[in-house]
Amino acid sequence: MIYIVSGFMRTGTSMMMQALVAGGLEAAYSNEREKLNDILGDKLYKPNSGGFFEVAVEEYNEIGFPLKYQDKLIKVMSWALNSIAVNDAGYRIILMRRNAEEIRQSCDAALEKKLKGFNEKEYCSRMDDLEKRMRNRKDVISFTSFWYRDVIENAVETMQVLKDLGWPINVIEAVNAIDPSKYRFRLENLVVGI
Repeated sequence: MIYIVSGFMRTGTSMMMQALVAGGLEAAYSNEREKLNDILGDKLYKPNSGGFFEVAVEEYNEIGFPLKYQDKLIKVMSWALNSIAVNDAGYRIILMRRNAEEIRQSCDAALEKKLKGFNEKEYCSRMDDLEKRMRNRKDVISFTSFWYRDVIENAVETMQVLKDLGWPINVIEAVNAIDPSKYRFRLENLVVGI
């Protein structure tokens, strides 16, 4: 079994990875990608202070990716999820979603990357299509889609859902790793379009 957290950037994928690691799963990731906090951050702000938990981007192009990560937890960005190899042992996948305006403003601030033309309709359409494809795969044992806000506001219920779906986690330890104060760029606090 390979455990995957996926999503578009700034949708809470790293938060979910951190929670699942605290809950007992072993994560595989690149130490090189962890340097992004130093590259993108400064003394006062780290985009992902708990870690990015990303494998090297080059790995997405390897034949058989991500089969070498059996019994591990990995993060696969949404744009690469469609190309994961068939896994006889199966996958358990979480897709993290978030309001498009929150994503856009978080990217602008954290990554200094402007998402021109990024909008709710296109984003939701892409994620809906990805979800449909993953649910149609026979090697996907469970596929669960969570909204970032719901995970923050209902952490116990979220982790219990995963436990009930066969994710081998300690619910309380996973919940304790979720820090609501790191949920910046809440829609109700934003000026839309800025």
